[in-house]
Formats: sequence, C-alpha cells, structure tokens
Amino acid sequence: MLVEKLKNTLRSILLAVCSLCLMSFTVVIDAGHGGDDLGAVGLVKGIKEKDLNLTVAKQLAEKISQKYPDVKVVLTRDTDIFLPLQKRADIANKNHADLFISIHTNAAENRKAQGAETFILGTDRMEDNLDVAMRENAVMKLEQDQTVYQGFDPNSIESYIIFELMQNQYMDNSLLFAELVQNQFVGTLNRANRGVRQAAFWVLLKSACPSVLVEMGFISNAEEEAWLASKEGQSGIVNGIFDAFEKYYKK
Repeated sequence: MLVEKLKNTLRSILLAVCSLCLMSFTVVIDAGHGGDDLGAVGLVKGIKEKDLNLTVAKQLAEKISQKYPDVKVVLTRDTDIFLPLQKRADIANKNHADLFISIHTNAAENRKAQGAETFILGTDRMEDNLDVAMRENAVMKLEQDQTVYQGFDPNSIESYIIFELMQNQYMDNSLLFAELVQNQFVGTLNRANRGVRQAAFWVLLKSACPSVLVEMGFISNAEEEAWLASKEGQSGIVNGIFDAFEKYYKK
C-alpha cells in the first residue's frame, strides 16, 4: 500500500516536471559510422553508408532548426570523423537530450532484402524484490565518487520507483516516436515495411532519453541503393523523419 501511494505521488511529480520540460527541448541527431568506419558500401554505385547517414542527419538538423528555432538541435558529428559509440551517447546525455535519433543504412547478404525498419531498446523491467536490489546496490556507499550515480540512493524506495518510472517513460516515448517514423517510411514513402523492432544497440542503451535507431533502407539492394543515393530519396527521408518529429514534439 505504501509503495502504491509513493508511486502515485511520484508519478504526479514527474508529470509536473515533464510539463516544465516542454519549455525547452533538445534533440540529438546521430549520423552513424564515419571516418575509417565506412559502414555498409553499395555494390553498384559504391555509395558509403557513413556519407548517406551524414547527409540525411545534417539536412534533418537544418530542417528542424528552421521550423522550430526554440528547439536545440545537436549533431553528434557534422563532418567525416570517427566517433566511438559511447561518445555518441555521452553527447546526448551531456546535452540533456529529450530525443535521440541515430541514422543508419542497412545491408544484407541477401541482395533482395529491402525496406525500412526502426529500432528501440529492448530491456527487461527491474526486479520486483526491492530487498535484494537494495542489498546488492549497497556497495555504492563504499565508493569515493558518488556523483556518477546522480543522486540515486540504494537505500531509498523512492529512488527505485523513480528509476522504474523513468525507464518506462523512455520505452513508451521511444516506441511512440519509432512508430511515427515507421509510418512515414511506409505510408508516405511507400517503402517495404520491416516494422518497429527491439535490439540492444549500445547508443540506445546508454542514451538517457527516448531514443531510436533508424535503418533507412538497404544499400546492398541495387534499386534501393539508387533511391537512397538520389536527392529525391534523401529529401523524402528527411521530410518523413521531420514529420514524425513534428508530431512527436507537438504531443
């Protein structure tokens, strides 16, 4: 009973905080790969994934900035450089991102594979046994540097409840945005629908905000590679993700 009352109280507080957060919004756009990390390479035109990702990411950032000047838009990279996966997540967290969008291009041994898919992080819920969790986490109190835990108290029920609520919020909002993106690829761009899927991508795991990884299409498919490399295709993708962002932002 006590836990339920605490949950209801904390949920109300979180909703109030979220309302205040609407006054400022930060989106971090991540162009996958870069530098020596080429990503996938097209077999017909030899188009590099790292270049496609960067082009779309920069155009998307510019479009959001022009339409919504009150939104802070951050690119993890705006040039052809290599960035470790953790660094990409660090950029999102350092900027207190409200949304993280990682742009990628797909590839497969099957040259007929085609279509778009959008990923969210697949995670399990926390253990319900608070006694066990508290005992195992108590070692935090022995560590000299407590700042890395950002105020988390291993002996406080409230800390666990807040953590669980925030994790659920990320999952729900990630799924909401992923579905909006996928609907654009399928409904507007008429791409083959590979669906919204879950996977343990490191950049999604380590980004403390709603986050998705977009696979725009298969560069290993000759027809789709040509579309991805075209101005028409890239413009369509940018507009599609932007429309998804706009719907998400207005919600």
